[in-house]
Amino acid sequence: MTRASLSASVRVRAYSVVARAVEEGVAAGWSRAHKHTDSPEPETIRQEIDTAVMNALCDVLDFDQEAS
Repeated sequence: MTRASLSASVRVRAYSVVARAVEEGVAAGWSRAHKHTDSPEPETIRQEIDTAVMNALCDVLDFDQEAS
């Protein structure tokens, strides 16, 4: 199979990608915090949302390793 040559460019709308990941992460974190209780502690909610947002961002972004 041969590939046709295309002269098109693609641009990623980074803000939209990040915004969607954050929105999905917040929803997942909120849901996770309420998984076993109807009234979780505020700190539990914050932790679950933080973890879920970072996981969602790691799905769409590659972070460079920090130099030591």
